[in-house]
Amino acid sequence: MADDKDSVRYGLVLPNWEAGAEVAKLVDAAVAAEEAGWDGVFLADHLIFPPPADLGASSSVSNHWDMPDPWITLSAIASRTRRIRLGTWVTPVARRQPWQLARDLATLDRLSEGRVMLGVGLGRRPDYEQFGLPWSMKWAATRCDEALVVVAGLWSGESVSFVGDHFQLDNVVLLPTPVQRPRIPIVIGGLWPRKPAVRRGAVWDGIMTHFPGDGVLPSDDTSPEQHASEMVSFYRSMAGDRGDVFLPMAPDGASVEWLDLCRDLDATWLYTAKLDGEWTLDLDRISQGPQAQLR
Repeated sequence: MADDKDSVRYGLVLPNWEAGAEVAKLVDAAVAAEEAGWDGVFLADHLIFPPPADLGASSSVSNHWDMPDPWITLSAIASRTRRIRLGTWVTPVARRQPWQLARDLATLDRLSEGRVMLGVGLGRRPDYEQFGLPWSMKWAATRCDEALVVVAGLWSGESVSFVGDHFQLDNVVLLPTPVQRPRIPIVIGGLWPRKPAVRRGAVWDGIMTHFPGDGVLPSDDTSPEQHASEMVSFYRSMAGDRGDVFLPMAPDGASVEWLDLCRDLDATWLYTAKLDGEWTLDLDRISQGPQAQLR
């Protein structure tokens, strides 16, 4: 659901945790990104990070990172920007009430005059189990699928009735609707070469999927070019030329022909989660713009 299929946009994943308790740093970073020519800013959506299991015996209050809420932060960003698109990388929809998520995002889409994207994932075990919710990939996937149907239905502004294993609605109308029609774009994240997330992206509006060597996940024996080609080909076999495809600007070990490959694969977004190889909210680096990150 990109506005212009002939142009590639540049996305910046801002590290929530780098702001610490000074959440306004994220807003300042997004303002700097818009001024520097970035086309989208995205925030992580975790309750607890790093997961306690990763911390082991060192798990304590001092070891946990600050994780400001992405949607409240994006509302502040919306009030100080005019062009840049706003989204999550990614929201674990299965742990949220779909009607509240629909209301929150429709409100933000109105506030931002139609600049919202919903990045969707399944999340991680601690964000569920430590708050009394069950966890399994199958449970989260089926709950996510139901929730997305509910959210999209509520965004229509029409009466919605729904009976599923996880959610039931009886003749519900939720207003206001988003500015964007038929809905806010729903783009699916996950971990390639697992295929379910890419299949889900083909049902909705695209993929923002990590793969080994993309600059976030460690490399494996397969080149980033091969991972990207296989992932996008699998997606296009189901979605055709519809939807957004996010690919990294400069994956680890990529050839000098990487950007040509991205164009050949009809990527609609090039993104980076790290500037010059680091997670940072450094305004000077952000202000260099996306071209400084391209190889």
